[in-house]
Amino acid sequence: MKKKYIYIIIGLLAVSFLSYCFFPVVFYKNKDLPGNIVLYDRNGILIADKATEFGYKKIIDLDLQSDFVKSLILIEDKNYFSHFWVDIISKLWAINSNITSKKIVSWWSTITEQYIKNRFFIKHKRTYLQKAREATLAFYYSIPFLPNTLSTFENREFTKNRILSQYLQNAYFWNNLYWVWAAIEVYFWKDNLSDLNSEEIVLLITLLNNPWSESIYNDDFSAYFEKVKRKLWYNFERKIDKLNKKQSFDNFPFATQDLYFWDQKLSIDANLSMFARNSVNETLEKLKQKNVTNAAVFAINPKTREVLIYEWSRDFYSKLIDWQVNVIKSQRQPWSTMKPFLYLMALENWAWINSMLLDVENEYNSFSEGKTYISNNYSLKEYGLVRLKNALWNSLNNATVRLASHLWLENVYNFYKDYWFDLKEWPEHYWYSLVLWNPSIKLEDLVYSYSKLLDLTDKNKFLLYNILSDPDNRDISFWVNSILNTSIPQAVKTWTSSNFKDNVIVSYHPDFVLWVWVWNNDNSSMIWVTGITWAGYIWHQIIEEAIKLGYIHDYNFDIPEGIEKKSYCLDLNCFRKEVNYDISSSNYYSRIADNIYDNRDLFEKLNDFESQKILDLWFYLK
Repeated sequence: MKKKYIYIIIGLLAVSFLSYCFFPVVFYKNKDLPGNIVLYDRNGILIADKATEFGYKKIIDLDLQSDFVKSLILIEDKNYFSHFWVDIISKLWAINSNITSKKIVSWWSTITEQYIKNRFFIKHKRTYLQKAREATLAFYYSIPFLPNTLSTFENREFTKNRILSQYLQNAYFWNNLYWVWAAIEVYFWKDNLSDLNSEEIVLLITLLNNPWSESIYNDDFSAYFEKVKRKLWYNFERKIDKLNKKQSFDNFPFATQDLYFWDQKLSIDANLSMFARNSVNETLEKLKQKNVTNAAVFAINPKTREVLIYEWSRDFYSKLIDWQVNVIKSQRQPWSTMKPFLYLMALENWAWINSMLLDVENEYNSFSEGKTYISNNYSLKEYGLVRLKNALWNSLNNATVRLASHLWLENVYNFYKDYWFDLKEWPEHYWYSLVLWNPSIKLEDLVYSYSKLLDLTDKNKFLLYNILSDPDNRDISFWVNSILNTSIPQAVKTWTSSNFKDNVIVSYHPDFVLWVWVWNNDNSSMIWVTGITWAGYIWHQIIEEAIKLGYIHDYNFDIPEGIEKKSYCLDLNCFRKEVNYDISSSNYYSRIADNIYDNRDLFEKLNDFESQKILDLWFYLK
């Protein structure tokens, strides 16, 4: 019975030891491998060449007949092609030397064992138990009938060469460099092992054994260097006095960090992105006195959803401007940039672009007991009766809330959800701020929501696009000749938050959707900086550069069925006319140049209080 328990204990110890050995192999994660990130933009321009966080590695087929490989085998494992993956005799001699010297002077690890150490145990201390672990795993590679081993009965030399190649792929050569090709490229500016001279070969082999040396001239490094030189029978005068360090670069770190998924090509345009970055920095330099410190730019091709510009701060490396916050993917309040979707819903519910909307301060249900919501415009003015197209472009809050009230807030909420607005709460949580500023959504999603407005075969989206791209509709707030006019018209929407803490401009075109945001990281107010001024200035430059680079084309859009260009009289005698795209069945009875308004043009009927308010504002309504 005692023997039985002894066998059980021995068996348990063996199983425990094998589990201890194979645990890191079984749970090894390839993502932790070193490697180099080499990225090109959409036009083939090199925009990044840097190490992963685990080190720099460049893999090219190994020249096994080179002097470097032959010298390496001679120094590290001269019986490599003849022993059984673990050199037992040499291992016993090394242990005896350690015992005799009363300190560890040698481990005599074979190349296979060193490969296992470099791949699975690079940060482990050198102990007898650890070396036993490595030797056990090395022996595993010699057993051909076990799964996932490199060994084969038929071709032992082939298996040895594969291990040798993998060993050099995981070998560390100082300065966060892995794999001999990375080392010879960085240190010696060479591409082939056959081009290495004697000193370079000795230096690389010495680095393999002293990868953590602070200097190639410290005592341990120099001693091993001379030892390798003698063993290889080299006779040269030492000339290399320093090693170069890998000069990594990443021209677009914001995009690399968020858009890189092991592909070698990003969709961004390097020239356009650099232009956008320079435009941002030059503009912000001019805004120092206006307390403006940061900006972000995001642009996509709406047809393919490819990202063309991805800059979520003015500087990736400056901690002074809180670069860690990715505002493109962050939850933010979209403010007035949600309004076009509400007006699209109105067009789909039988509004016309010249329908009259009421723009006066009014009280609305706040969905909170005993409280009401009072609307007011950003300018604090009331504009009375305004046409739908002017109410949208001039971002009138009173008219917008009135419109949402007529369409029913729950219907508006569901309409927004259809356009990818990720609304976390119920409609009653937002009340009428739903159509002005309240919901928090990813600004990235906002850009993709705008791309859904570009089906210009849809008559209502066609009308919406023409409203937002027509300078004549910007008369109240932005004037006709504004920074928002470009050589190829864009459908544009702006917002400026209360207290001037943010200003944003979003534009969409069948070829290009662009979003520009200007703000301060400390949430302080800018000094009279609005969407039409400095965000608009950056936006205008980028749009014109995109046109110049051929990203934006001038189209003669096909007019959808049911839409036509219609002439409207602005005065009673029809001396002044206006031509607009509109629904073919629409009629327009008001004569706004003569301040005469017709009930038939109202999108909804007015109550007595509202009718009186219109009269007080000197609007004649018949």
